[in-house]
Amino acid sequence: MTSFPLPQPRGIDLSLPTCGEIQCSDHGSCLSPPGGGTGFVCNCDLGYQGEACEDTVNGALSLPLSLSVLAVIFGVLMVAFLVAKIRQKQKKRNRY
Repeated sequence: MTSFPLPQPRGIDLSLPTCGEIQCSDHGSCLSPPGGGTGFVCNCDLGYQGEACEDTVNGALSLPLSLSVLAVIFGVLMVAFLVAKIRQKQKKRNRY
């Protein structure tokens, strides 16, 4: 019994990058422009915007969000420190 090589698919080479990967920063898909034309426009995935889907929608929130998280952590540490100090003073009073 002889084995024959499997036929290779023709037309689309799946190993090549897609239009969305190249033109849309891998965060969207390419569409034909409205009204026709030779170029493509990007249809960005949720959370991305811009001509080539290069900007994140929440990018402007990153610094305020980080500062808010740090403020909450600092506040929790301050409350824990104050509670520890109050308990320490109460223990000293109870000894005498």
